[in-house]
Amino acid sequence: MKIKLFLSMLAIFFASQTFANDVTQCVAVSADGYKTTYALLDIKRIEINATDSKASMTILNKDGVYSSEYQKILFAESATDIEELGISSIFVFPNPVSNTLYIQGVDEDAALEVYNLTGKSLIKEKGTELDVTSLNQGTYILRINSQYVKFIKK
Repeated sequence: MKIKLFLSMLAIFFASQTFANDVTQCVAVSADGYKTTYALLDIKRIEINATDSKASMTILNKDGVYSSEYQKILFAESATDIEELGISSIFVFPNPVSNTLYIQGVDEDAALEVYNLTGKSLIKEKGTELDVTSLNQGTYILRINSQYVKFIKK
């Protein structure tokens, strides 16, 4: 409960400090790619829910109503700005990771490749889970099909 509260407060503080004058919209993306747009002022809290194999975010609006679990939440000046970004619904967690990195929003046979920061390929697999126990502590790049995500091995 304390972690959820801290993360909620951190998300709201970050959003208010970073986006104070420019951002007015929040777009939440579900696992199936469905997008819901919220006015930033209508959001009371964003909760991050995580287990070992699943993570999602829930939005509580100012009227106290919870909305669906989302895989990604983006902020912009308008919903049109977000549409132009070409939203990806790929979600990688936990990050930092110790043993297994989970990938949501991709097919079971997704091409996964891990690179170190010099560009050397270290792991090549297919699937939605990646065993990273063989990696040393540090920062790595994960290629998922044609998209790239940074993750930290602890």
